[in-house]
Amino acid sequence: MQWVIDRIEDGIAVLENTETEETLEHPKKELPRGAREGHVLTDDGVAGGALRIDKEETAARAARMRERFERLKGGG
Repeated sequence: MQWVIDRIEDGIAVLENTETEETLEHPKKELPRGAREGHVLTDDGVAGGALRIDKEETAARAARMRERFERLKGGG
């Protein structure tokens, strides 16, 4: 399952499921080291499984967002 870190406020990360758009709150201290807003996280599919940063999907998502922004600006 994949989650995107939507925002982090007051030590709580709000994660959004990329498939269902469900959101949940997760303690920031339990996120993988270096995790920040916009990062894509995956778990091992087991309840209570450890989250890890999916670097490839995070980079691909960032590239898609940049492309959309450029189109909106009229640059592409």
